[in-house]
Parts: sequence; C-alpha cells; structure tokens
Amino acid sequence: MTQSLKSEVKTLSGLVTPDIVVASTSVATLLGGELILGSDGSPISGRLTIPEYQRPYRWQVKHLQRLLLDLTEYFSLSDDAIPPEHDFYLGSIIIHQARPPRMRSDVLSIIDGQQRLITLALIAHVLKQRDLAKGIELTSPESQARALYNLRWLEQQQLPAVDFSRVNITLVVTRSEDDAYRFFETQNTGGVRLDGPAILKAHHLRGVPQQEQDKQARRWEAWGALDGTVDALMKARHWQLLKWRSLSSHRQPLQTREEIVAELAERTGQGRDIAYRTARVHHIEQGQHLQVDSGYAMRQPLNTGVNAIHYFDYFHVLRRTVLVRRDDPGLAPFHQLYDHLVVQANGSEFLRKLFDCAVLLYVSQFGRQGLLEAACWLFRAIFSPRLSNEKAVRESTAQSFAEHNPVLDWIAHSYTHAELIETLQGFSYLIAERLDANSVKYRFVRTVQAYFSMNLSAPGEALQSDFDTALKQAISRKFQKSSFDLVGEQ
Repeated sequence: MTQSLKSEVKTLSGLVTPDIVVASTSVATLLGGELILGSDGSPISGRLTIPEYQRPYRWQVKHLQRLLLDLTEYFSLSDDAIPPEHDFYLGSIIIHQARPPRMRSDVLSIIDGQQRLITLALIAHVLKQRDLAKGIELTSPESQARALYNLRWLEQQQLPAVDFSRVNITLVVTRSEDDAYRFFETQNTGGVRLDGPAILKAHHLRGVPQQEQDKQARRWEAWGALDGTVDALMKARHWQLLKWRSLSSHRQPLQTREEIVAELAERTGQGRDIAYRTARVHHIEQGQHLQVDSGYAMRQPLNTGVNAIHYFDYFHVLRRTVLVRRDDPGLAPFHQLYDHLVVQANGSEFLRKLFDCAVLLYVSQFGRQGLLEAACWLFRAIFSPRLSNEKAVRESTAQSFAEHNPVLDWIAHSYTHAELIETLQGFSYLIAERLDANSVKYRFVRTVQAYFSMNLSAPGEALQSDFDTALKQAISRKFQKSSFDLVGEQ
C-alpha cells in the first residue's frame, strides 16, 4: 500500500459510521462482481449501476490520454526492471449500496468515480478481458455514444498490459442516500469537477419518483448548458431589497457553486409542483373574472424534484426563446436592439448579465407585448454605470448598481407595464463627462446615439450633461405612437 493510499484510507476511516464503511480493493474485484468486505466486516456486493441523477459519461480524449500515460508508466516495464511493490492507486470510489423493493440482491450505485470505472471497463474490453468489460451497464444515450467513441479511439492505441487486480481503489460505501448525495456534492477525486447545475440535477432527480427519473433525466440532458439560466435565476433571487444577498465573483468558482447549491437545492422544500403567479380579478356586472398567467415566478419558493425541474425548464426555454435564438419574427425588433446595444456596444458583460436577468423577469411577469419599450428603458438604467464611471465597469459595479438601484424589484413589484415604465423613466444618474477618443466609453456612446438617431458626439469632446435628456426623448419618440395600456393584461 502506497503512502498516499495509507493517508487516504486513514482519512476516510474517520468517516466510518454505521451507514458508511470503507474498503480497499481492486478494480478487478469490483468490476468482476466479487464479494468485498467492508471496514466493519459487512459484505459489499451487488450489481454495479449508474443512477439516473448522475451526469452522463463525458470523458474526452485528453482524459483518456492522462489515464493511459499513468497506466503505461506503471505497467510497461523493461524486461530487467523490478516491478513496483505497491499497486497502481486509482483513488476513491463512492458507492451507495441498497436493496430496491422486490429484489433479492443489493445494487451498488456509483456516486463518484463512474468516469474512471467506465474508462477502465472500455480498456478491459480492448484487452479482451470481457468479464470486467461488462461490469457496468450504460443506459444514457449520451453515455453510450461517448463510450462507443472512446472505445474506437482506444482500439487504435498501443495499450499497456494492465493487470486490473493491481489497480487499487478505496471504496467508500454508504447505506444512506443522504450520505451518498453529500459525498457526491463534495468529492472531486479525479476527472471533471462537478459544477453547480450537475449537483442540482443529482439533488432534484433524487426527489422524482423512480418511475419518472429516466424521463426527467433525459429532459434535463436535452437542455444543454444551464449556466446562463442559473446565473439569471441566482441574480433574481439574491439581488432584492427585502433580503439582499451578494453573489461571489466568477473568479471564485467554488464559492459560486456553494451558493447555487444552497439556493436551488438545499433551500428547496418538500411538496407539490406549485407555480406562484400574480392573479388579476376583473370585476363585471354579473360577478368577477379571475385571470392567472401560466409559468413560474423567478423568486418563488421551490420544492425538491419535479417542481424545481419544471421551474428550470420554464426559464431555460424562455431564455433560449427571448435571448438566444433568432427564429421568432415577433421578437425581431427586440433582437435588433439587443444585438446592437447590449452585445455590440461593449457596455459590459457584467451589465449584460443583469440586463438578461431583468428581461427574463419582465417577460415572465408581463409577457412579450411591451418588451421592446421595456427593454429600451431597462437598457438606459442598467447600462448607466458605463456613463457614470470614469473608466472601467467591473463585476462589482453591476452588483453595487443592483444593490443601490433595485431595478429587479422595480419589475417584480410593478402591477402593470405602464407602472414599470413610469418608474424607469424617473430613474436618474450622474454622467462623467470625460469622453476620450478610441475609448470603450466613447464607442458605447456613439453606438447608442446612432441607434436612437441622436446627434453624434465628436472625438475628444465632453459628454454633454443633457445626453440623458436627449436619450429619454429619443426613447419616448420611438413609442409615442404606440399604446401599451393593456400590456400585462394579455
């Protein structure tokens, strides 16, 4: 046993409880389905499986190359070389051992380590050790496709003669699903680090009835990357006057992950799938008519399982429709504004993320009818730090602006589109007049002036104090012929 193995076993042994045991074994024993004795003498046995809530098998060629390099260095020895006394140590593997209802044997669910174990099973297949190769069954289509691709790549490589009985692993076996989830969240024993959305998937799919897990897992995978959606949801839920909470910088991924897990997993309750919406009651002569829009509120309480999954689905589809895709003719005027002013004007990527959040909050509350007008006024307010600051607009600038100018609350607390527009029109800010030629600020100003057909500033001249007055007049002229009295009533 190597010193690193001794240290890890000693550390993990401190975690042993009646529901957690530790065992040192080999990959051959685990993939071969042989009996393993835990640290408490209890048997560890069962069919290896990958829970639906786990992320798919995603190791790329670079990960294969790294593992092969280590295996080759250990197993490819010259004829006169003395074999090492210690085994090749792969790290720890976390397993949840349980017996499903109406089954006679246990199931070993791989909580952490599936990327390494699947890869070793593929290597065993290429080396014609088929008893080990069939040790894990893949059900996810994405996992099957990646495994087939990696298998074809491995078949083209010169593989070392791996003795899987000398590939040692430390098994951490839990008999409690809560402990399994806790380990899944915190461990990073190799491969690709778990991010916030991956942990959310694990948490909420565990809360789905077993017969629905496969369906919901495929639905989740179809979304693709959730980063942009989760970023908007976190801003909407944290940046509010009632209970303001700061968000960590993107340069602090571990803290960001902890915040995501705390807000969208740990703080979710238990209960039914509930969507909280504002109801409108129309009083008529014969009584009253109640109207409630479909969809979810960005700041609403969430319950673990289907409720949270439907919530993510609603806002992910909404974000793709409104901010990402360009195939809806009805949104063409908004997309023109967004591409010219938000993307191409170089206002700030951090202010852009706040703007994205504000747009999703607006559409989820009022619909799309008045979106273009709302977007113009939201743009004026949210990107004002580009004109107020003398130089750079940083990540902290966006958070500070949202704290002192609660634009997200202005949207969430407005009952009608017209009420929100009135609030946004009353927003004021100071302008730093310095306008250096070739600066980001100068290019931003020129882009805004061109889009709204305003008089263009000349290079080197000061930004006039009446710039914002002219901007407000330009936005008002753009919509003076339109009526949005019924916006939010559709």
